[in-house]
Amino acid sequence: MKIILLDTETTGLENGRIIQLAYKNRGDDSMFIEYYKPPVPIEFGAMGTHHITEEMIAGKPIFSETVTFKELPKMLNDSVLVAHNAKYDIGILKAEGVETSRFICTYKVAYRLYDFPDHKLQSLRYRWGVKIDEAKAHDASGDVMVLEKVFEYMLQDYMSQNKVTDDEAIEKFIEISNEPTLLRSIGFGKYRGTSFDDLRNNHFDYLVWMKNKMEDKSEDLIFTLDYHLAKGATMPNTPF
Repeated sequence: MKIILLDTETTGLENGRIIQLAYKNRGDDSMFIEYYKPPVPIEFGAMGTHHITEEMIAGKPIFSETVTFKELPKMLNDSVLVAHNAKYDIGILKAEGVETSRFICTYKVAYRLYDFPDHKLQSLRYRWGVKIDEAKAHDASGDVMVLEKVFEYMLQDYMSQNKVTDDEAIEKFIEISNEPTLLRSIGFGKYRGTSFDDLRNNHFDYLVWMKNKMEDKSEDLIFTLDYHLAKGATMPNTPF
């Protein structure tokens, strides 16, 4: 099964546009890296993360005018895209006119397989001892290097634990990536860090309030609330 490991760097989180693209085929030594001139300025917060400045992309081509823009859709149509927090990169590519068919989100897979306090790519890198050139640690090419090692670690671990083939493990990772995630704990508000099991057992009314009153709910949060509300409280409620 053909795998493309990919990462983008962008102008910012909200309505971001692509300024750097890196990808490689699984098992290949070479990597594609290209910079682009976006139609909007780079936000300073984004610069602080990837360290790509306006000066660095001055004179670079517009993504839609490159050969990559024409060829990448064909490649993705024939492959499985692998990215960390894939929904973001897929959204960025879509904003640039590139659609993705099959994908694996290594963040979702890591969250499902490992009960760690943090599933960020760089956290997994240090947890599993991934070594790369520090000069590239935070740009798209460095992230792809880490991504490949993290993906292979999880794939081999899953294959070993479940006695399945490489293709079977990949299909399972695709399945996980397309399903909503059952969150373990709440990441905001007065009960930040509290497990949803604890909320269900001790603050059930708060789950009801979130379901009915919160307007900005992610797919994962809705799925998690529905799961715990369906199970019902097992202990007396306490006011929230």
